[in-house]
Formats: sequence, C-alpha cells, structure tokens
Amino acid sequence: MTTGMTWSRRLLAAAALAVVGLAAVPGTAGADTGRSATATATPGVTTATPVNYSCYVTFPGGSTTVPFSLTFTSTAPERVAAYRSFSVTLDPQQWTPDPKFNLDVRNVTVRYRLPANAWYVWHQLSGGLNLGSTPPQVKVDYAARTLTVTVAGPLPANVPFDLPTVTVYLLSGPSGVAQTATGGTSLTDPSWSWVRTDLEGVQRPFDCNPATPVVFSSTTIG
Repeated sequence: MTTGMTWSRRLLAAAALAVVGLAAVPGTAGADTGRSATATATPGVTTATPVNYSCYVTFPGGSTTVPFSLTFTSTAPERVAAYRSFSVTLDPQQWTPDPKFNLDVRNVTVRYRLPANAWYVWHQLSGGLNLGSTPPQVKVDYAARTLTVTVAGPLPANVPFDLPTVTVYLLSGPSGVAQTATGGTSLTDPSWSWVRTDLEGVQRPFDCNPATPVVFSSTTIG
C-alpha cells in the first residue's frame, strides 16, 4: 500500500479539515478519514463502468486506430455534507496482453479526472497483480485535477496483470456534484496507454482516449 501527498499539501489539507472540525494527522490520516466519512457521507455505492477507447497504434509501414474496452469499478457515497471528508475507490479490470501482437507491455498508465468541486487530500494504492519488481508510481496534477498511475514493467504477454485500486481521499466543496471520470485529453495526454514491444522487438505506442470523458462516480454535496 502506498500513500502519496506532498508535505505542503498535507499541511493545507490538515488545516482545511481542522476548519470543519475533522482531525487530520499525516501518516494516520487514511484511517481518520475513513471514520469521519462514515459520519458525514452516505454509504458507498459500487458501480461497474465500461470505457470504450479509440487507440493509436503503429505497425511496420504505418499506423491506425483500434477499439479497446476496459471496465472500471468505482465506489463512492451518493451524498456527502458540504466541507466534509469522503473517499472514492477506482479499480480498472484485469487485462492480459495478447501474445499474437506483443512480447510485452511497459509504462502502463491510467489517468483519472478528480472532482472540480472537491479538494484532493491524499491517496492510497492497494491490490494489483503481476506488476513486476518496480512499485507503481502516482502523479497528482493539482492544476489539471488528474491522478495518474504508472507501472513501468515490462509485463510479459499472455500473463494477466491488474493495476492497483486507487482510494482517493477528498474534502467536499460547498455544493454541486463531485464526479470522478476518465482523464486524458489527447495522444500526448492519453487516458490509458502503454508501450508495447511487438513481435520483432520494436517498442510501439498504444495511446487511448474515449470519444468523450466517461464518469465513474457521482457524489452530491449538501
């Protein structure tokens, strides 16, 4: 399990939580947030959401786009009070790289869009399968409100892998609906991607975005 947040952000989050009467102690905040959330949010609702991507790929002599689908399981409360802590879990399905096209895949990356009307506080990773010896890396872009998980690999073809579940701890804003969704905007900022090693040993892109952002969870504030 990995917890990620800069110390300056932790101090800001602790101050914000203190304002609304919630304790936040760096290092133990995950447990504290869970207890606080049960008092201020409705029970979590679990939803399975399919995402249909269009993916840019190259091959000897050219490039094309291909369809690709993944299902994400999310859990989030239906409602949370204003300025209260709550959490959302996001979990992509297990996948097996096809040995007819790949020797392995590496730099497997998924981007999540965080709510516009809630503050990111911290995150935790749990689970995962056949992810190699390098721990998953997480990057939070506060300006873009995205959280990115990357597994370096390489992950061999014909072996199933499962990216870790992300639990994102948030502080609700004053009102509205706090939504998580697919991140990514373009081929240089894909929602889901990996670098595949083809059967000739050449590393090639596999960069995917849905036609429009797909919502994973919705929590009404107020």
